[in-house]
Amino acid sequence: MTNPTTLNAENEDAVLNIGSRRELFVDTYLIDRLQGARLVLQKPQPGGVAVKYDGPMDGVFSFFTTVLKDGGKYLMYYRGHPWGPDWTKSVTCYAESDDGIHWRKPELGIVEVNGSKKNNAILPVGRAFTAFIDSRPGVPDGERFKGNIEGKDGLKGYVSPDGVHWKLVQEKAIVTPSLPNHFDSQNVMFWSEAEECYCLYARYMEGGKRTTARATSKDFLNWSAPTKLVYGDTGNTTPSQHLYTNQTHPYIRAPHIYISLPGRFQAGRRVLNAAQAEAVGVHGGGGKAGDIADGVFLTSRAGSTRYDFTFRESFVRPGIGDSNWTSRNNYPALGVVQTGPNEMSMYVQRNYGQTSGYLERLTLRLDGFVSLNAPYARGEMITKPLKFTGKEMEINYSTSAAGGIRIEIQSAAGKPLPGFALEDCKEIIGDHIERVVAWKGTSDVSKLAGKTVRLRFVMKDADLFAIKFQ
Repeated sequence: MTNPTTLNAENEDAVLNIGSRRELFVDTYLIDRLQGARLVLQKPQPGGVAVKYDGPMDGVFSFFTTVLKDGGKYLMYYRGHPWGPDWTKSVTCYAESDDGIHWRKPELGIVEVNGSKKNNAILPVGRAFTAFIDSRPGVPDGERFKGNIEGKDGLKGYVSPDGVHWKLVQEKAIVTPSLPNHFDSQNVMFWSEAEECYCLYARYMEGGKRTTARATSKDFLNWSAPTKLVYGDTGNTTPSQHLYTNQTHPYIRAPHIYISLPGRFQAGRRVLNAAQAEAVGVHGGGGKAGDIADGVFLTSRAGSTRYDFTFRESFVRPGIGDSNWTSRNNYPALGVVQTGPNEMSMYVQRNYGQTSGYLERLTLRLDGFVSLNAPYARGEMITKPLKFTGKEMEINYSTSAAGGIRIEIQSAAGKPLPGFALEDCKEIIGDHIERVVAWKGTSDVSKLAGKTVRLRFVMKDADLFAIKFQ
């Protein structure tokens, strides 16, 4: 992004109450002034093949994947095509994992397909089934998992006690269409801890572009009228480019921040000619090489009707070779899950429309979507006025051997507070997910809790990913 000296100047008088929430630098929410520093979108790293679409329930159009973490178990849902390349017929398939890395497709004995129940299908329909774990306080055990599929009259609601055995909550659709091309994709639902309601982020068409609308519900059955989302890259409800899926969900370590990983669809933009498409084995040949796509990174916040499109650059590129430069490729799955003490994983559709199709796992450090970055020549950031609760401040950061970070706590007017000036903070060097900050040998900031302060970060060859008071 650009690197102005001052950001959000019109909100300088507003005081942010961040409490003890973890705040990530995925947008400019905290930032008042930058000098020599900038926000940098991180690059997910290859983590290997998660699932190959080569089972009896799979097919060249296996797609629309959701990944959940339930305690120590990982669950995956995706569209299967056991009848071959006929995309009009599909089932919902299930896979599971103990680590989010190595996956298995169990024989569940639930759905009969081609005369056999020895398969991993969980529903006999599955154009774009989307599931979530319902963390609402007091939710009945039999409804701990919820999901939806688009039917003829709208979105059908499903519930499950275990994420494997599902039933319709009612024959009638729980959400009916009211916008052009409404629901023609994955339609994401979740319980929002921050908003204390269910949220729906659903596909529709606006201004000739694929885009998203939002609705809410207190009971999963009765939903508000859809509100069209506004995009930060255009300032209106039409994004600059097609966003085919939205994949919006609360971030696992900061549930008031909603991460969105859309598939950015480039209609009519072509790389392969017909012969090249035939060579990689795309079903439908050259006709399926008429557009390309990648994955992008957006965010929203609890209760907001705006997507921050801070970064226009690709978050997930198609990569080397021809196989992913074809139609409907490189769409991120729904779900970012923790797969190690310092690691989170996301999953991306690869080789779509080909017999070699698979889901790739990509990795990032925890909280590591974006960093506040300073070069070797140094940089600094000052926050807007804010209030916090807690006794200590922790940061997620990384420096070089030559780099470092110092933090100053200031008054709302920008004056260093006694005992918390820059020179009172020993230079922070290293690489930690959760490092407690100290001034003059003590980390206790409790006397400042509830007061209006600013934070000043002075950095050299360093990245700051998140902060949290506790």
